Amino acid sequence: MAPARALAARFEAYGDWRRRLSAGVSSLHHWLEGQELSNAQVDLKVQQLLERLHQDKLVVAFVAEFSRGKSELINAIFFADFGARLLPSSAGRTTMCPTELLHDPSLPPSIRLLPIETRTKGASVSEFKRYADEWVTFALDLSSTEKMGEALGCVSQVKRVPVELARQYGLYGDGDGDLLAAIEEDGEGSVDIPCWRHAIINFPHPLLQQGLVILDTPGLNAIGTEPELTLNLLPNAHAVLFILAADAGVTKTDLEVWNQHLAGDDAAAKAGRLVILNKIDGLWDDLKSDAAVSAEIARQVTNTAALLGIAQEQVFAASAQKALLAKVNGDDALLARSCLPILEDALSRKLIPAKRDIVGVATQAEVRALARGVTSLLDGRAGGVAEQLAELMALRGKNQDVVEHMMERIRQQKELFERGLSRYTALRNVFTQQTTELFDRIGLEALRANASQTRRRIEDSPFTKGVRGAMGDFFASIRGDFEAAANQTGEIHEMMRSMYVRFAQEHGLDPFSPPA
Repeated sequence: MAPARALAARFEAYGDWRRRLSAGVSSLHHWLEGQELSNAQVDLKVQQLLERLHQDKLVVAFVAEFSRGKSELINAIFFADFGARLLPSSAGRTTMCPTELLHDPSLPPSIRLLPIETRTKGASVSEFKRYADEWVTFALDLSSTEKMGEALGCVSQVKRVPVELARQYGLYGDGDGDLLAAIEEDGEGSVDIPCWRHAIINFPHPLLQQGLVILDTPGLNAIGTEPELTLNLLPNAHAVLFILAADAGVTKTDLEVWNQHLAGDDAAAKAGRLVILNKIDGLWDDLKSDAAVSAEIARQVTNTAALLGIAQEQVFAASAQKALLAKVNGDDALLARSCLPILEDALSRKLIPAKRDIVGVATQAEVRALARGVTSLLDGRAGGVAEQLAELMALRGKNQDVVEHMMERIRQQKELFERGLSRYTALRNVFTQQTTELFDRIGLEALRANASQTRRRIEDSPFTKGVRGAMGDFFASIRGDFEAAANQTGEIHEMMRSMYVRFAQEHGLDPFSPPA
């Protein structure tokens, strides 16, 4: 089977496996309900597990400096069967904002764009995803390649603004002359910035329908300007493909971004990093033998692995442009020479099985927790039945006292329940009060207020020392809030633990603790 088809087949098999897993969890839940072994807590856990399985995504991020052929590589690996370039790819910068390619069946094919002006509102991209009216949406006409190309070309749009406005957006600073564009020599000074902060392309491709999410980043320099990339999207990606130029290898900028944002100390995370030396067709030379060209490429692979501190098996050489051309034209010889099938085979063999193992282990842990809860419930019921049976046996021959004894027992249980309910109500009020205080301390509104105050101090300070002082106070305040929040969380957890212990003692249950 060809590597590209093998990749699609493995994705499809993974989707089938996930659906069977969901069906098994649903069957278990139905059985528990039929046996009267379910309760609100079990229902909630099963619902959350099924939602995670249904919404499970496999995120593959592509990271590179501009003009490394990032978008072309995405086209070649995933969208060659479209017969044309799905993502715009040309000389210079083509992806100006982080772009997610996914499939949401509840929405029509479209491209949603978050205006760059939202950077002044202090909210993250994840928060804006909850508010559809903040986005500009264009429908995708799947029947017209030309119209689709026009719509998807929006991710390349830029506009020229004064440097001061670019600074307000956090897109330009002193010493960042090459961050987005050169300043005009017009006395005023202006700079090109992206029109959009983030793009989401909803496209009904078979791999995207199976749960694949592709993240196309706008170039290495832009990573630091969008915290969402650094703190959320890249760390949560299951695989990151770091694209370099085959002729240049690892540049100083490449190495800085690798060490700051991609390398990490986690062995599992490092294993999910693949490095691609793209554009090896630039090394093809009719005056050299194939063996000499292959040896030169092999040296680049070895040097790249050594500089980045990874295994050579994680470094691949390829020509995305030649691979896409070969797939569109059905040229098997050119496709083999592009070396892309080797990368596709690695993705097929490594990425999907690793993701399946992660989901399988997590699901198994959840089901085992459910089983332990059911076992504890059955043990409690068995103990209650045994106790009642012992009482009935002891009351044999004493029928005249049975009704009175049982009424007294019911009165005692009612009093116990009412006392427990009163304690629960009081504890819930205390818990609500403390959690409200906790969220007030570390919630988004508090952070925004702190950030706004710091911004005003920075704007009012004419000297670097004042700026450093404002930033130092800002982070000290955040650390103080988190330390206080940690202490308060510990108090809440201890209060809940005491309640759990008392509940277990009063009702003869096995000791158990609240979730950490």
